[in-house]
Amino acid sequence: MKFAGMNTIFRHYPFQDFLDSMDRIGIRNIELWAGEPHIYVYRNILGNIRNIRKELKSRNMNIVCYTPEQCIYPYNLATSDSHWRKTSIHYFIENLYAALELGTNMMLVTSGIGDFSVSKEESWKFSCDSLSQLSKVAEKEGMILALEPLTKFESNLVIDSQGLKKMIEDIKSPSLKGMIDTVAMKLADETPEDYFSILPELCHFHLIDGDGQSDAHLALDEGVLKWREYLTSLQNHQYEGACTIEIMGSRYYHNPQDTIIKSFEKVRELGIL
Repeated sequence: MKFAGMNTIFRHYPFQDFLDSMDRIGIRNIELWAGEPHIYVYRNILGNIRNIRKELKSRNMNIVCYTPEQCIYPYNLATSDSHWRKTSIHYFIENLYAALELGTNMMLVTSGIGDFSVSKEESWKFSCDSLSQLSKVAEKEGMILALEPLTKFESNLVIDSQGLKKMIEDIKSPSLKGMIDTVAMKLADETPEDYFSILPELCHFHLIDGDGQSDAHLALDEGVLKWREYLTSLQNHQYEGACTIEIMGSRYYHNPQDTIIKSFEKVRELGIL
């Protein structure tokens, strides 16, 4: 199991500050959040890719997953607006190729959110069709798409293990695999066992604490989630993928370095990092 840091919490600092922090705590794996101001596929993408590759090489770091911003920016794979949906698919395809250029074989995707004016069944079909198109490109390029369940506050489609299983079965692509986000998992009243019991393979894991009531992504031990038990479950199932500490929220943006250091120290106390 590889542990990774994520630059989302450094969104109000230069990308180099995030890498410097990873250096200080000895973390060599990162999950790259592809959003402004660090990297955005429609702004100077070639120059940014070149700079990031150079920075990573100089630090002997590795990107375990590339995660395009998809909750804030106006892209939605499940929208009923055909033009917007086409634009969203193109956005993810462009990001897929950016991920390849950065040397990673995994990109995170979500189901999007269905329009409230149409039925869930219709929105599901839109999302399924969009993800199918992305999966075909991923298959051709040898990429893995890590499908992340969102919280019930962020989506009305894939929000739990059963929804994740259904989407994977509907699409039937070897490139589309499931993953866990501990906040979404808790809000769905699930545990890692619920995922492992019905999914043949999990390719990625987001480790964060939460309050059990909202979609807050808290630093470890600042919420109510039994995150230590989650890690034990991963070990018991011989999970060998990456485990990203994905802390977000305005309370952390002013001093992200101290926040992320404290959470990694708590993992180190378990003797698995």
